[in-house]
Amino acid sequence: MNKKIIIGIGVFCFLVFLVFSLYLFPMWHDQECKNRVYSDLQNIAEEAKKSIIGIIPLKDDHGNVMHNGLASGVIFDKKDHTYYALTAAHVLEEDVISYRVFTSLTSFSGQTVQADDEVTFIIPDASYYDSLLESKIEYVSDEADLVILSFESQDELPVLEFEPKELSIGDRIVAIGHPEGNRYKSTYGKVLSDIKEVTLVTNSTGKSNTDKVVEHDAYLKYGNSGGVAIGESGKVVGINIGGAFTHLGFYSRGYMIPYSVIEYNLKQWRDS
Repeated sequence: MNKKIIIGIGVFCFLVFLVFSLYLFPMWHDQECKNRVYSDLQNIAEEAKKSIIGIIPLKDDHGNVMHNGLASGVIFDKKDHTYYALTAAHVLEEDVISYRVFTSLTSFSGQTVQADDEVTFIIPDASYYDSLLESKIEYVSDEADLVILSFESQDELPVLEFEPKELSIGDRIVAIGHPEGNRYKSTYGKVLSDIKEVTLVTNSTGKSNTDKVVEHDAYLKYGNSGGVAIGESGKVVGINIGGAFTHLGFYSRGYMIPYSVIEYNLKQWRDS
């Protein structure tokens, strides 16, 4: 066979491989992670949503109060009318007056704006912000991306239990949070790794933190930080702290802090 033809075939095959590996497969993987549903876990997810909170920071912008950002959290304990929730430490920002909380029972009032086929913005009105619950920071971990908040509510809100069983690769999970303002969104995936150390950089602050995490492929976006990962038992198996994307913007994998790390920090908090 002509040498030029052989070289041409080789270049063509290389380009096909490049397109597939850099674009087609990542695009397929992105859509698969985003749209995957485990029908037998949907009821578990709906029940777990009753224990999920949203966290909104209030900032002082030259005398004007600004409501900026939205993070997720999960109620894990209560005492009388005081509830305790876990979230991610990196959602805490500088120059914040306070962090307000909404629950699954908080009535929403505002306007929903459809930016495009995938992105929906929710613009709350002033009365909605006035109805939010003030929270208190109880504990910030020096070793993991974890925070414990407390808030008071007269509503009866369920507490989610932890699953102490160690996860295995292939175990199914449900991630619940508020990605990009889409409140109480569930995404489904599987565990991809054992516990490993990963250094993550927060886009908004540029700060990096090395955490012991478990990787999974349930779809995560901005706003999922601090949200919960639920196992097939309906119990908490992790707290989501971020996701990785390719250079072309396709989703790669998510990272959650596993129960063993959470358990250690809960003990530190309770002993303090």
